[in-house]
Amino acid sequence: MDEVHEEILAFRWGEDKSAYINYFTSDPKKLDRLLRCIYQLEAYPIKEYSSWMLVHILRSKKVDGRPFYNDLLDTLFKTDNQSVLRNVANCIMEIGLQEYRESELIDLLLGFINDASNKVALQMYSMRLLMKICDKYPELISEVREVIHLNSEGKTAAYKVGMRDFDKKFR
Repeated sequence: MDEVHEEILAFRWGEDKSAYINYFTSDPKKLDRLLRCIYQLEAYPIKEYSSWMLVHILRSKKVDGRPFYNDLLDTLFKTDNQSVLRNVANCIMEIGLQEYRESELIDLLLGFINDASNKVALQMYSMRLLMKICDKYPELISEVREVIHLNSEGKTAAYKVGMRDFDKKFR
């Protein structure tokens, strides 16, 4: 196990997230290694904690996430790991939507909501991303609303909050 893997594993128990953010943002090679752990979907728990670490890094605004967008989006299409999907969707929220594979992303996000086996956190990030897409393409609002509502039966309060937020934004 290399030093970067050790830091990724230490991150899950560490309370001072800023120390880990600084570790990865202070050296582009370490950040690149972290990203490769995500893109290559390294074995559990590396890919899960690497993607969670990247969420913290992007929230810190210490790096510009836009250069990572295409590879992160490609990762959404390569895995069914709920933790990685949730974290990568969160990263895309932090970076902001771009046009790369935009149409495919819309279908993927709708699929995440349609698939009852997906965890609610992934469905919530999907709703939030779709809200941003609907800002750009208002003609999609009715289709997205229908998918959200059709899948709401028996869902958690969190899902219903996402549904309410969507309805409130797009009255």
